[in-house]
Amino acid sequence: MLFKKTIELVEYAELSNEINFISITATLRMVEEQHIISVLGKEQYNDLNDTYQAATDETTLSDENKNLLHQCRMVIGPYVCYYYAPKAEIKLTDGGARRMETATAKTAFQYQVTKFRDQNLAEAEAATELLLQFLEENKDDYDLWQNSSAFKEYRSLFIKTAKEFNELFPSHSPYRNYWAMRSTMEDVEENNIRDVIGDELFDDLKTKDTGATDLTDVEEKLLQKLKKAIAYFTVSFSIPFLNVSIAANGITVATTNRALNEEVSGRGFAADNPLSALMKQSQANGQSWIKNALKYLNDPENEGAFTGWPIEVPETKCDDKRYNTINRDSKGSFGLY
Repeated sequence: MLFKKTIELVEYAELSNEINFISITATLRMVEEQHIISVLGKEQYNDLNDTYQAATDETTLSDENKNLLHQCRMVIGPYVCYYYAPKAEIKLTDGGARRMETATAKTAFQYQVTKFRDQNLAEAEAATELLLQFLEENKDDYDLWQNSSAFKEYRSLFIKTAKEFNELFPSHSPYRNYWAMRSTMEDVEENNIRDVIGDELFDDLKTKDTGATDLTDVEEKLLQKLKKAIAYFTVSFSIPFLNVSIAANGITVATTNRALNEEVSGRGFAADNPLSALMKQSQANGQSWIKNALKYLNDPENEGAFTGWPIEVPETKCDDKRYNTINRDSKGSFGLY
């Protein structure tokens, strides 16, 4: 683990100095497994952890390891508070679960615990973005990260981080939204964007965007237009799934408990009509950006600037008698425009 004692942990987490480090170890281990290794990859994490554990004093660490350790701890601290707060309210004893309360230290009200956890979750998510930004800016110092499966996963989509997604489609909780919709984003890229611009251009942009070679200015501009389309389509296609949970107790829909959180006391989940309108408008905006991208691709000034464009459209015939004679010999490319 990337902490050895409580005094180190309290520098990054809203915890009491008296907290028993052993009692929080399980939560620390889970946080690092779930939120640090998934970003650094096993190899880079193990290298940092082994170096840190072997050092008798943190000051002897290299600058690269000191900086990475600090960025990781910025993520770990608030996540520990988020996960440990509900568990700290009770302790299991021989006589069963007991609430820990003294004459001078009272258990927090539920709404206070909720707000405490919400704030720590927001800080942890923001710190994760900063960790990714730090790694990206200093990737030459961390070869193990660059060669990890975590790096390949991070670089696999055109829109790579919640911060970037929020610039394309602003929202109240960009980090949570980004990770909730990331699988849909991959569907949009493969099933919609690839279909519109063709395999050769899509694969060329994807290869260059992962850092293999540099994108040209016109390719950068095209990619920005495609990213706008991806963001809008992703939101539209994700909406039906966001409030639905498939768990052991079946398929459920989230509800708002207004008694616990004043911040949402005047808000409930959107009704079908507003949701349908948001889906339709997001899809319309995505289609508009696809048209914008195609116009840019077909601009005479950009002729020959893009690999594999224009795409060749094979002549197709429809022999199905359900279609009229006029459509039977039609040919063309049909995309989202």
